[in-house]
Amino acid sequence: MWSSIEQIIKPDTLSEASVLLKESGSVLFAGGTYLVSLKDAGVHTLLDINHLLSDEIKMHGDEIHVDAGCTLQEIVNFDDARLNGAVLSACPSKNIRNQRTIGGEIARMRLDSDLLVFLFAAKAKLLLSHAETPIEVSDWYGNGIIVKVIIPTHHVKLERVALLDSAPAYVIVGYNEMQDIISVCVGGKISKIMFFQTKPEPAEADVRKFMDEVEASFSNDHLGTPAYKRHLVSSLLQEMAVAK
Repeated sequence: MWSSIEQIIKPDTLSEASVLLKESGSVLFAGGTYLVSLKDAGVHTLLDINHLLSDEIKMHGDEIHVDAGCTLQEIVNFDDARLNGAVLSACPSKNIRNQRTIGGEIARMRLDSDLLVFLFAAKAKLLLSHAETPIEVSDWYGNGIIVKVIIPTHHVKLERVALLDSAPAYVIVGYNEMQDIISVCVGGKISKIMFFQTKPEPAEADVRKFMDEVEASFSNDHLGTPAYKRHLVSSLLQEMAVAK
């Protein structure tokens, strides 16, 4: 793997993995694509949980249930057009998609992941190894091992701004208009994922407050000022709100 790795442990259960994970220098290993690319010198123990995670993906009523061990390529093969678009934008390489798992993609919390923005906007839920009740991905702060992702029937619109189609986007906007609520998620080259829920006719003050927070989360760099990126987000939201 890389020079700092001293041991690879295969826990017998996810509970055991959770205990071992508390030890300094230990990380979970499933697909491993992020771990290999980063080669963090502070990591010395890999907890291989591949054998403990299912990789099934199926419809369950009006929800898509994706087990955490399911690879991104397996999701593409499932053939849900909007979800597929998010996966392909987040990970253009088929070789990496064949290895990277959805559990790992969420756990990494990569801010410029189109798939992560999609899941936020879709109000997807996570089933964790230590809990019986799923929680929304927007309410998860990294505690526990993801075992399943539950994606409700969605009408998520996803737009991105990038220097190249195959490059990570510096602005990503997800928009999901449901019967009684609208969810909006903003990602990209940003300090944190921005998530906003509102009634179909939001108060102007609430929208302005959210956009102020969005602007404050962007940095001033070669891609533009925070004000410029706020303008991009606003324009994309207006287009998505109008489009049917």
